[in-house]
Amino acid sequence: MVAAITIPNLMTAYKAQRFRSQFLKSYSTLQQVVKRMVAEEVSTEASSYASNTFYKEFQKFITGSTDCGSYLQGVKVSPVCHYSHREKGYKAYNKKTDAYIHYFDDGILAMPDGTSLYFENHIQLGNDSSIRTPMIFISVDINGYNVKPNVWGIDMFTFQLVEGELLPMGAKGTFFTDENVYCNPESSNDKNGIACAVKAKDDTEYFKRVLK
Repeated sequence: MVAAITIPNLMTAYKAQRFRSQFLKSYSTLQQVVKRMVAEEVSTEASSYASNTFYKEFQKFITGSTDCGSYLQGVKVSPVCHYSHREKGYKAYNKKTDAYIHYFDDGILAMPDGTSLYFENHIQLGNDSSIRTPMIFISVDINGYNVKPNVWGIDMFTFQLVEGELLPMGAKGTFFTDENVYCNPESSNDKNGIACAVKAKDDTEYFKRVLK
């Protein structure tokens, strides 16, 4: 009986530690790229880039990454490039609602460590598709598309470039900060999970809770 209780708890704790390490490593990697871009006076302002173009500039500062294409260009078919704009491969934080895939469609990079990066150049506000606001979001699948659960806020996290700094979504100054809507297991919003990155960064117990 003791083993039946202890072993699952140990496995959850180990998995949580691994997820947190992967999250912090990915965040650090992305931060270093942004810092290099700023140091070399390469623009990190969304208004400097047309859709589907920022990720190509970003890739120049990453050794060994694979350009998997984008929605407009078409996603390349390879062992490391799987997810496309049309696929429903990710869930929102409630694990039931399909994630809002339009924030993953402006470029995809497969990283040498197995993680996947998804870029958004300009976000759509409201129902008018002609209204596009310049913003740069970078989402990272910390264990890759082929490894479940593929859930926003558990193994997929989003960051935003704000004035030359990469911030975890949900932090002050980012676009999505309402945790009741965007990091709440009870919310059915298709962007639910997008604001969980700041919790994953600041709360050392975060992954233990979400992986139970």
